[in-house]
Amino acid sequence: MSTKDLNDKLKATPFMEGFAPSKADEDALQKLFGGNMKALNWAARMASYYKVERAAFSTAAAPQKEGKKEKKGKEKHADPTKIPMARSIGGGEGLLGNASIEAVRGRKLEWTYDKVRQQFVDFFLKEKKLTFVPSSPTVPLDDPTLLFTNAGMNQFKNIFLGTVDPSSDAAKWKGAANSQKCVRAGGKHNDLDDVGRDTYHHTFFEMLGNWSFGDYFKEEAIAWSWKLMTEVYKLPKDQLYVTYFEGNKKQGLEPDLESKAIWGKYLPDSQILPGDMTDNFWEMGDIGPCGPCSEIHYDRLGGRNAADLVNKDDPLVLELWNLVFMTHMRTEKGLFELPAKHVDTGMGLERISSVLQGVLSNYDTDGWWGLFDAIHKESGYEHGYHSSKCSEDAVVAYRVVADHVRTVTITLTDGGMPDNVGRGFVLRRIIRRAVRFGKEFLGAPVGFMSRVVPAVAESLGVFFPELNAKGNVERIQTIVLDEEKAFDKTWQTGLKHFQMAVANMKKAKKSVIAGDDAFVLHDRYGFPVDLTVLMAEKAACKSPFVDLDGFNKLMNEQKNRKSDGMKLKMFLETNQIDELQKGGVPATDDAAKYEWTPSNGKVLALLRKSDDKLVQELEPAAAPAQDKKGKAKGAVDTMCLIADKTPFYYESGGQIWDTGVIAAADGSWEVEVTKVQYFGGYICHIGNVKKGTVKVGQEAVMKVDYARRLNVGANHTVTHQLNFCLRDVLEYSKNSPFPVNQKGSAVEDHRMTFDFSCNEKPTTEEVAAAEALLNQHIAEKRVVHSKVVPLADAAKIKGIRMMFGEKYPDPVRVVSIGRSVEDLLADPENNECKTYSVEFCGGTHVKDLGDIEKACIIGEDALMKGVRRMTVVTRAAAQKAYETFDTMSKKYEELKAVPHTAATIDDKIKSISVHSKLIGESTLPIAKKAGLQKQIDADIKGLHGEKKKLVQKMKAEALAKGVEIGKASKEAGATFVVESVNTWGADREALQEVCTGIQKENKGCMVFLAAADAAKGKGLAMCVVPKGASKSAVDWVKAACVKGGGNAEKAQTGFAPADEAKVVDLAKKWVSA
Repeated sequence: MSTKDLNDKLKATPFMEGFAPSKADEDALQKLFGGNMKALNWAARMASYYKVERAAFSTAAAPQKEGKKEKKGKEKHADPTKIPMARSIGGGEGLLGNASIEAVRGRKLEWTYDKVRQQFVDFFLKEKKLTFVPSSPTVPLDDPTLLFTNAGMNQFKNIFLGTVDPSSDAAKWKGAANSQKCVRAGGKHNDLDDVGRDTYHHTFFEMLGNWSFGDYFKEEAIAWSWKLMTEVYKLPKDQLYVTYFEGNKKQGLEPDLESKAIWGKYLPDSQILPGDMTDNFWEMGDIGPCGPCSEIHYDRLGGRNAADLVNKDDPLVLELWNLVFMTHMRTEKGLFELPAKHVDTGMGLERISSVLQGVLSNYDTDGWWGLFDAIHKESGYEHGYHSSKCSEDAVVAYRVVADHVRTVTITLTDGGMPDNVGRGFVLRRIIRRAVRFGKEFLGAPVGFMSRVVPAVAESLGVFFPELNAKGNVERIQTIVLDEEKAFDKTWQTGLKHFQMAVANMKKAKKSVIAGDDAFVLHDRYGFPVDLTVLMAEKAACKSPFVDLDGFNKLMNEQKNRKSDGMKLKMFLETNQIDELQKGGVPATDDAAKYEWTPSNGKVLALLRKSDDKLVQELEPAAAPAQDKKGKAKGAVDTMCLIADKTPFYYESGGQIWDTGVIAAADGSWEVEVTKVQYFGGYICHIGNVKKGTVKVGQEAVMKVDYARRLNVGANHTVTHQLNFCLRDVLEYSKNSPFPVNQKGSAVEDHRMTFDFSCNEKPTTEEVAAAEALLNQHIAEKRVVHSKVVPLADAAKIKGIRMMFGEKYPDPVRVVSIGRSVEDLLADPENNECKTYSVEFCGGTHVKDLGDIEKACIIGEDALMKGVRRMTVVTRAAAQKAYETFDTMSKKYEELKAVPHTAATIDDKIKSISVHSKLIGESTLPIAKKAGLQKQIDADIKGLHGEKKKLVQKMKAEALAKGVEIGKASKEAGATFVVESVNTWGADREALQEVCTGIQKENKGCMVFLAAADAAKGKGLAMCVVPKGASKSAVDWVKAACVKGGGNAEKAQTGFAPADEAKVVDLAKKWVSA
């Protein structure tokens, strides 16, 4: 059935009488449009997707009561096909009650995008006294379980799990509110491929939220949401519907009758509806906090009972706010209750704004107007978004570009970068999808997307000031422009793959593009599937043009594919933390971690990992089974010990944990500590009982491996100083508009890595300059100072370094190198503060830079576009790297000084090349290595040029020698020549030239030449016989050397140098016979 026939049939079908389309129609629709058309119950749903169904939802109409009386409980809805509307592309658009799409613009709005957001925040901060917690970055660099921040609660996860640091500000929060930046474009929550097709999906959106951390609960959360909706936003009460969790016996979950009863104070039962696990039990993922939720829905039309349209994907009855009551935790072992009850609510700013502004589409709200204007200008398309002349394809393209440029600008600001893996790959796909839609449907030139970036900063920068930070917009424009140019080239490759897909289709005698080909075009080349469908239609494929079932299957597999690293795993689980807290076990005191001497403590708890149980005593566990290579199978760490206090540093801030031993003073028991981690106030000393029986309540001696910590401390301190040096060399000295900021670090005992923003690859000279400056400061033995001070005071210090998006405690520990913290705080605005390394840091450091002894940058690579990574070693490892370089440099000079000839120059080039490869594989100072390799490459190039001249000279001399022999043989009347020619060693080209010279002078002469090179252990016999001669060249060679290859006219073979005389003798005998 064609699309037109299907549309005509749908138009004639009385859906508003309550009938659903036939199964055949639904199957046909799904083949055409995929899973988006799964539930087709109302003509309103049809109008979301069909050109013919331009039904409008512009004015409300009362329920009709024509014909037969409806059964009790059934409401006959207004017929929206009789209500004119402005436009419907993927859903109703324009103003309620106005058929002109142009009327959206130019109005005076009571509820602007910014006002809606601010009123929400003010309501909870000023009236309800909650804490304002700024939005966390959309790129959660400290949370490996997330590609992007996809919900408002992400940054509060540790509070919900009970693992938050008790000394942090977050532990003191009772409730919070904000507008959280969210991205849903990868992983479980992925709206990327829906963007543009409808009026409400976005990859980036703002989540208005308020949270309770064990404080207020259902009564307050519901009452406050009702007050905000009806008294502040003034939404009609009869158009609001709410849901509650109906329970699930299979999972042991009771109905949330408490929420139902609370809602009963505000709404009649007909507007309070039960919901199942899918709609009314919120879960963060396969593992994590979860709980029943209560949703607030809004009927745009009004004047009817729309209860049966709630959660039916009806674009006129939409969910506005979700109130989640976080009561449970889901683990791999099942559900269990959280120790404290929390509230997590979320309302999309774009959606509530559309309701308050009286428009049907999120894209009609004022938050998008500036973006559409910028796209109109930069694309060169003839019509604006809010123009009745804008084509359907162009409308979709406008939405895609506007949404995607918001996402890209926000995520790049928050530390993301386009890449080939992980979240970077998702960002690259987003950019490419926007570029393709812009190019294909708006005629946009390369570079247009980068020029729209300032409009995003203007639109969202009021609430998110980081967008307008110095140089940020310019930096993002540069990155996006580079991506646009790169994709312009990739597009051509993608077209070739499409053409191959069409060829494969024809070869297989199919009429549609294969789903796996469509997936590759989508995933690798950034071709949206709807673009592939359009191209397939033009390529004479048949409807539905692409195997969408196969494509969707692959997309779902990709969406659900998860690595082990994306799962939330903790050595000490939430229920065990709760058990410790209820048992009165106090949080661990780790003040001694900054001391460098053993200390005593008391064992307060023991965890046996084999069954995840807290026990009173532990003995050595059985040794784990080993594989064929002798490596342990399964968990090596079998237990953890919690003490009242500890000198051990736990893993945090990019610094690796301490290792060491915890033992009885009399040596009766001993625990080897292999790692140290922090969970909910408790410092877990993880490892194994090595001997004896350790018991709760025993006194213990805590012995850190301080020799190892010295290396860790040196590497951490050098991280700070390198940060300072790079800023000086790459930013300040160049007056660069692109700030050099830390993007991450990993401090270990044998090395450290430092990630930093940099718009271009640092030159070898710049790396050398940073390394020299670093070692200059080390030689000065600058003192390392630290002090805990109020966060507000510390933040005033000019030039202080802090990680973007990192949440620091108040008060905060400040580490300053070269000047005391007290001096800095005395005059924090002084420019001289910028001449010292000053950072917020809770790690362990050396007492002064002299303890580092030496630092060596051994690696400098691109981590992703715009982010570089340096690898540094210190102390003995650095000294070894410099000494190794000196040794290898000296060795190169020796190889270079070896004399050479045309016969030996290849060996010289080979030996130098092998040494160059060894240099490349060795741990050396990277700047010195690069300089040496550059010199070696130039020298090898010079040797190749010299070789060419030497070979030419050799060949000329060999030819002359051949002419000399040929003349002599001709004068003697000889018909053959057998000679030893060792002047040029066993060189094939030289012998060939000698043969040529002989035959040039003595044309009918048969030639056999032998050459030996004892130094190389190589001999070469070469034979040339005139065409038609009585003797065969290959037979001659075999007679003299036993073996040989060639033909009757030319042949050659090798022999042992010691056999040269014998070979010549046999050659003479054979030819003379």
